[in-house]
Amino acid sequence: MLAVSPCRRPSLAGAARLLVACAIGALGRAAPVEAIEHQKPGTPLPDERLATASGSARPYLEAGRVSVFVFFRPGQDHSEDAMRRLEALREEFSGKVSFVAIVSGSAPPAEVARAVAAWGVRMPVLVDEGDRLYGLLEVRLHPFAGVADASGRLVAFEPFRKVNYSEVLRARIRFALGEISEAEVARALDPPRATMPGDDPRMVARRDLKLGRMLLERGQPAKALESARKALERDPSSAPAHALAGRALAASGDCAAARSEIEEALRLDPADEDALAAKAAHCPPAPGR
Repeated sequence: MLAVSPCRRPSLAGAARLLVACAIGALGRAAPVEAIEHQKPGTPLPDERLATASGSARPYLEAGRVSVFVFFRPGQDHSEDAMRRLEALREEFSGKVSFVAIVSGSAPPAEVARAVAAWGVRMPVLVDEGDRLYGLLEVRLHPFAGVADASGRLVAFEPFRKVNYSEVLRARIRFALGEISEAEVARALDPPRATMPGDDPRMVARRDLKLGRMLLERGQPAKALESARKALERDPSSAPAHALAGRALAASGDCAAARSEIEEALRLDPADEDALAAKAAHCPPAPGR
């Protein structure tokens, strides 16, 4: 009697368990044995030769030199952006670093040629036939750049990012060349946060001031005063904010407090128009002033 493989047994009992077992077995057989786990820095990269457009083959890493290789996909905006930036870096590190672009063997050659010409790519373009290197390096995203040191060990893998991409790759390359330290690389990866207009307390205070004036014009002095107070919390030396507070207090009938705010506004800026107008229209100065 011929033996029947467990994955082909027609019995209904336990069929679901057998299907799962077969699927797991198939996945296990398909997984590349030599795949680099987690792609950790310092890992020796596989020594592979890839096809060129002319049909010859060459290594994607240049022996004895820092190498940069980028996996890209024609027809993808992010790939175009990354390739243009990498071309600028290639020119910057000309003669010191090897650059190559890698495309899947499944990409139509005519489409690759059009993209390379349109994007101004001058670095060698290599074809990963059968996507072997894709599998070994577990590349699943495009574009995806790798940096290797002169001994062929991984320095870093960098997925594409719209912001700071060139700076990060430049730092990785310079570190591989021994030009900068790990601390300097860390600063490139996490630069000091740029100050945005919305982060400036004085800018926020001006928005509060604008809102307060609008509320006062609409006959809402209590809310206008609240906006003026917020503006003063952010910018205590704002004469217009003190003037707004004075106008709001005057409109609420609190003449003494209004006079104090208006006088403070004029002390900070004797020419402040809001304070001068408020002084003339509301709450005359106290006796003796």
